[in-house]
Amino acid sequence: MYNPGQQALIDAPITEKAIGVAGAGTGKTTTILARTERILKECQTGNVLLITFTRAAANDLRTRLTQKLTEALPVAAIGDNPQATAADLRRVNVGTFHSVIANFIRRHATEIGLDSNFSIIDENSTGIMFRNLVESNETYKEELLRWAADESDTKLAKKHYNLLADTVSVLINISRPGELMTGDFSKETLYELEKSAKQITSQNSQTVANYCYKLFKESMIDGKRTNTVTYDQILFIGYLMMQNDILKDERSNYIHTIVDEYQDTNRLQDDFIRYFAGDNLTIVGDIDQSIYGFRGGRPTLITEHAKEGTVYNLNENYRSYQSILDSANQIIKGNETGQEIRADLQATRGDTDGQTMTLTVSDRDILESRQVVDFIKEYHDNRGVPYNEMAILIRSRMVLPMIAKELASQSIPVNNTTKYADFMKSDEMVDTLNYLKVFVNPKDIYAFLGILDRPKKGIGPAAITKLQDYAQKHNMGLIEYILSEETKELTPSLRNKISHFANVYNAVGKYSRHTNISLLNLVKELHDKFGYREWLDTLKDADRHRANLVTLDNMIEQFDKEYRKENPNGTLFDLASAFVFDMTSVAVQNETKDGVCITTIHNAKGLEWQHIFLLGLEEEMFPGTKMLDKEDMESERRLLYVALTRAKDSVHLYAARHRVTYQDCELHPSRFIGELGITAPTYYIKE
Repeated sequence: MYNPGQQALIDAPITEKAIGVAGAGTGKTTTILARTERILKECQTGNVLLITFTRAAANDLRTRLTQKLTEALPVAAIGDNPQATAADLRRVNVGTFHSVIANFIRRHATEIGLDSNFSIIDENSTGIMFRNLVESNETYKEELLRWAADESDTKLAKKHYNLLADTVSVLINISRPGELMTGDFSKETLYELEKSAKQITSQNSQTVANYCYKLFKESMIDGKRTNTVTYDQILFIGYLMMQNDILKDERSNYIHTIVDEYQDTNRLQDDFIRYFAGDNLTIVGDIDQSIYGFRGGRPTLITEHAKEGTVYNLNENYRSYQSILDSANQIIKGNETGQEIRADLQATRGDTDGQTMTLTVSDRDILESRQVVDFIKEYHDNRGVPYNEMAILIRSRMVLPMIAKELASQSIPVNNTTKYADFMKSDEMVDTLNYLKVFVNPKDIYAFLGILDRPKKGIGPAAITKLQDYAQKHNMGLIEYILSEETKELTPSLRNKISHFANVYNAVGKYSRHTNISLLNLVKELHDKFGYREWLDTLKDADRHRANLVTLDNMIEQFDKEYRKENPNGTLFDLASAFVFDMTSVAVQNETKDGVCITTIHNAKGLEWQHIFLLGLEEEMFPGTKMLDKEDMESERRLLYVALTRAKDSVHLYAARHRVTYQDCELHPSRFIGELGITAPTYYIKE
């Protein structure tokens, strides 16, 4: 039933530290459940602590453990004693670090100055808490403004308090517990803070660390006053309880502790586990899947434990073909961390005559997008592969615009889980489409209303109602009225607000039949005459707005080039009409859970699909140009390893020399392509 590696870990002595090094797709959850069952059978009394990192994973473990314990009982036993399974389940405490420690805190609340009905506050409330603490002290406000503000910021706003909350969280999760007791942070911790937190530099890392530590201590005091704790405070309070031996009775009730995904554990969590479990410990994880270092995850903690216990390798992979695993094994060999305990993944699946890996290098991202779509249609239409068994993995959102457009144009359903899935619904895209819709169709009242007050001119609902009344009096549409001479009857204030709009559209309307004016020039003229781009610079997240405009400009330029190839005599009106239709179709693409998944590699961890399309294998994005040290490079290799090992049947790798999101910039194939050592078919797609 179990392979030799799994069985060895299942049978490992309960009173000795066991380190399960579980590669991707090697059945670690099955092994953990079997080890839990074996401990319960061997020890008729005492509890087992089973920790994983997410509530979803904890719920899954609890459900599967219930099923396993039920299946292990003879039917007669269940009939005679239906509580048998429940009794064993009550001996297993399944949860996340936060939920387990929070329950311990609740049971010992009075010993640490809390009431047992304390609240755990969420991310938004944590930001509010820090805001209250800062605003109660002028010195705190001045200090925060000095390091958290941009050059254009003159006073504190929500974004500054959110940045403070995020930075405090980073500091708590990357620090050694002793540092959090004294506030004396090592150079290593300050360096990690500089790498992991926004707006931190080597020049101010010590100052910021001191400030955040001071606010963290204030938040602990405030928590006692308000009977609340944050998620980061839970871990620190757990450490304090450990230091004061408050949990000694709790600890004596447990015969063994099992922790999953140990590569994502931070120092606070590790110290808690060392105290609580001692050598009655099983940790399971994979250093090569440690991709959350920015959250404090320390893959080296596994190697530290490995020196103190026995290592059990789970390396028989049940997911992928060997050719895929060969590439994964090859890329990860470039990492020194974990070499002493790593074993190559070995496939249990038989060989296939199918194409398991391809590499495509194209001149432009539109060309790769078309090939991806061709593969998807081949797999789905001719081989019967469900759309939801295919995934497009990305390292950076910079690869998204063209593939999203192509999928929509071919009516392929998608399940886009990326944070930036709504680029097509961004303000920049929506506003620009509305400008062009009115250019193409001056009667489009809905598009007109969408841009009438963008940039802000003070034209609110009351003013619009008044304008509509005047238009109706003249038996005109609203836009027709605003572009007419009849507006002289308006008050000077209202007429002044709309006159600029009328002047711009009367000026650009003459371009509609031209063939030698580019669509990008039209859009830029509309933006410039309305002051749109300058207005965006005054808004929050101006950098994001600028990045969206760069992407939008490149998409427009790309569309113009493609359109004129097919329609050399098309007018600017024709071109604008086609762009509006095409982009509107993309914005309303078919989103469904059963569609092709589009996701970041980070979010893909723990998932699997038959076919993977990995986009963005350019040096500028993967590993990227901001590598500060060897650990950064190793982290990027681990990310590629995770991406490759999501695939069951095939992996298609893509690099492009030009992308619409990189204006006037030639990209280069990633160094990782050479490190993979693949002998897969390589496609070079040129214009």
